[in-house]
Amino acid sequence: MVHEYIKDRIKELSKEEKEKRYKYLGKEVIDVGDPGLDSIPEFYGIANAIWRDWKNGEISTRTALGRLALLKLLTYKSKNKKIQDIPEEELEEVRKFIDYVIQVIKNESRRKGEPEEERQVEEKASS
Repeated sequence: MVHEYIKDRIKELSKEEKEKRYKYLGKEVIDVGDPGLDSIPEFYGIANAIWRDWKNGEISTRTALGRLALLKLLTYKSKNKKIQDIPEEELEEVRKFIDYVIQVIKNESRRKGEPEEERQVEEKASS
């Protein structure tokens, strides 16, 4: 009974719909080295992919800021065990770039006249 209910509720995606989903690792950003977020180019690639998707209107300001906040969190060695070998100076540069992208998105969303609540997500996440 429960299985039938769940089966009725699950949306089957076509191959085209699966391809169109927003992916940051594997499809648009090449996974360099070992699986997972473990290299500097991957951080930049994901930040650029989020920025591009936001600019094209594929994701909301709130979603973009939330994803960037999570990406920034993963640049800290205590939160991501896969980046232990990367020098702290390089990670700091990545954090500055992510902060820059966050600031650009906030400024652009202000120009678009979006409500303030949309821009508050990142500030709460970093507190």
